[in-house]
Amino acid sequence: MERLEYRKLIKVLEQVAAAGQGDLYPVLAEALAVHLGWIDAFVAENPAYLAPGGGDDGEEQYLTRFRPDFVEEYVERWRWANPFASHDGVAHLTRHGVATLGRLRQGASGPERDFADMFLRRHGIDDMLKIVIRSPVTGAVSTLGVPFDGARRAIEPGDRLMAVTLAPLLSPYFGAAR
Repeated sequence: MERLEYRKLIKVLEQVAAAGQGDLYPVLAEALAVHLGWIDAFVAENPAYLAPGGGDDGEEQYLTRFRPDFVEEYVERWRWANPFASHDGVAHLTRHGVATLGRLRQGASGPERDFADMFLRRHGIDDMLKIVIRSPVTGAVSTLGVPFDGARRAIEPGDRLMAVTLAPLLSPYFGAAR
């Protein structure tokens, strides 16, 4: 990783470390947008597909700036067609801690391709980077999702490296009282 990339990473972490109780998500979203160009990043707390047992326990929560109708449509219609929730997606996220929609789409089922083509593209999302963050205190799993609009910004190799580096550094801030 280049020196400039480390500086960006440190700036994100400094802002997150300074966040007040309950302000983690808005501070993180702003820091990612300003320093990494990761606009509209969102957090899924306790994603059912990564939870032990993988069941739909109803505790999945979303911290996002997306419109409420987007989140509602996702939960009601697309949640289980999400390629990140597929067997391959879960295996990739569990093994590597990071996955991209572009990679998972290659082996996607019909409903999973529909998720990308009919749902995400309709909302201006061409690709997505998903990062697994595990709380060292509680063991809870969250994911950080970063949507990309290919016309404005595509996922680059440096984004994946940044994601792999960032995940363990963010983990102390998730699921723990500070």
